[in-house]
Amino acid sequence: MFYRLCALLVLAFLLQACGKTREEELKAEHDKGAELVENKAAVVQGVGDALKKNGSSAAESLSEGLGSVVKGVAGGVDKVESSFAISVHADAAAKKLSANRIVMSDKSGTVKAVKVYVLSAEAYKGKLQLRALDGKGVEIGRSSNVDSDLGKDDAAYVVFEFDEATPFSRVNKFVLHVL
Repeated sequence: MFYRLCALLVLAFLLQACGKTREEELKAEHDKGAELVENKAAVVQGVGDALKKNGSSAAESLSEGLGSVVKGVAGGVDKVESSFAISVHADAAAKKLSANRIVMSDKSGTVKAVKVYVLSAEAYKGKLQLRALDGKGVEIGRSSNVDSDLGKDDAAYVVFEFDEATPFSRVNKFVLHVL
């Protein structure tokens, strides 16, 4: 048993002697860190060199991509515009008014707004109102009254403001009225 204990102590001492000192471990970690930084610096330098060489073509490609994004946004806006039907009430038709385009309008605060392209075959001076209907034909919002002064064979975008509570996501159709 004594010999086994002595053999274990000698073995433990030899294992300890074979291990790295704290300074050697720190130097090894330092070397790893230096190598990592050198690798990353080489990557950055390569990117810089590539940009010097091909930067203008990369910027051109980026600009083309941004142009495609802008066109896509514009296409999406057109889809939103076309998703709303618009018609004129009999009272507006009697005044020779028609409407054929509706566009969401930028408003801030407590107001939602749309612009409607209103055409007049005959001169019209008076108030207009736009009413929002859901898919079942139920009215879900009315615009404020808008003063209009259209000449014979005239057309204009007219802005109609709605209360912020009007649920535009449920609107299926807008109807133009004269008051």
